[in-house]
Parts: sequence; structure tokens; C-alpha cells
Amino acid sequence: MLFHLYGVYLNFRGVLFDLDGTLIRYSVDRVNLTRDILKSLRKFNIYFQIYSEADYPISMVRKTIRVLEGMKVPKWFIDNVSSTLFRIIEFYEVEASNRTSLIEGAYEALSFVKSIGFKCGLITLNSRRSTEIVLDKFNLKNFFDAIVTRNDVKNFKPHVEHLVKAISLMELNPTEVIVVGDSIIDIIPALALNAFPVAVKTGVRSEDELRSAGAKIVLNSIAEFPGWLQKFLYN
Repeated sequence: MLFHLYGVYLNFRGVLFDLDGTLIRYSVDRVNLTRDILKSLRKFNIYFQIYSEADYPISMVRKTIRVLEGMKVPKWFIDNVSSTLFRIIEFYEVEASNRTSLIEGAYEALSFVKSIGFKCGLITLNSRRSTEIVLDKFNLKNFFDAIVTRNDVKNFKPHVEHLVKAISLMELNPTEVIVVGDSIIDIIPALALNAFPVAVKTGVRSEDELRSAGAKIVLNSIAEFPGWLQKFLYN
């Protein structure tokens, strides 16, 4: 479908949504999760002073792997550390799945995207298991033509591989896709692929941070997405 934005015509045919912070809210016990990650690292005799209170659990895993790779540690050891830490994260994600809530307007946004004939994809840092639980809980799975979790790619967002796989499964080109997320790590790969990044302010990032990262549009929440998209359908 042809849209005229910023003096150019864009042929949008699909929307790729983030999950946590965009469509739903997880309530992961981050304090105890972080504690268990550090406890597990100590069992591996890893005592890196590289973590901060601002680090999310997945950021801690990424930092750990990056340092171990830089130290030329054997791959089998790195893989063992990585898989152990991700199993801990998944345990907490699954436990939190029972406490998730749907962000207001999420169901309506997904329904609108499908009603206009667009393809719909989901890309998330969450595990496949916890994602399936949440989608089943809110009856969302049937909206998506493609679902790509962190378990489905070697390099997940902000690496472009994550988006590339989702867009490929949607059978679209990146320039035909709107990427909707609450985080800078949603914006970075969208820009790298020439997809169209739309940000929502229901995560931890401010509007200024989202715009500085390159978001073309910043909405208060997913509830505003159908109205924004509809404005271009009939103009």
C-alpha cells in the first residue's frame, strides 16, 4: 500500500511488532533473576567487574560472552555459560508469564493491521517458550505470519539477523515493513535495513531518546498506532 511520507512514497505491506513493552507487559522478578545470574557466574569462577545496576539480564549475558570471546576462552565453555544463563532467564520469564498484562489497544492494533491486508510479524528477545505462553494466554498467535524469538536466531536484536529472519518469513522486503517497538534496539536494526521505525513510549526510553535513536514516529502507546496508520490509508 503506497504512502506519501517526508516527500517520498513508501510501499508498506507489513508491520513487525516488538512484544514486551509494546504489546504486553512482563513482570519479571529482575532482582532475583540478576542475583541468580551472578550466582551462576561464580560457579563458573567468573567474577568480572563489568556489570551495572542498569544492565538487563540479557545485557549481562552479552557482556559476559563478549569478554570471554575476547579472552580466547574455548567455545565449548562459552556455550556452556551462555546456555546456563539463558536457562535461568527463561525460568523467570515463564514464571512471569502468568503475571503479564496486555497493553491497552494492542489487540485492536493487531486486528486493524490484519483487516487492511497487511502481513504481521513478531520479534522478541524473550524465549520461544515464554512467548508461546503469553500469545496463547491473550489469544494473539493467529495474528502473526511470523514469530521470531531469541531462540530462533544466533544473533538477536539489535543485530539485523533477527529482523532479517522475521521479514523473510513474512515474504516482504525491509522497505515494505513498519517496525514498532519501545526500545532503541528495535530502531537500530530497522534503520540499518531501511525499514520504517515507529516507537511507542510504553517502555523505559523517553521520547527524546527514541527520536535521537532514529524513530521516524513516536506514539504514546500502541493504542495510537491504528489511527496513525489509518491517516495515511485515506489521505
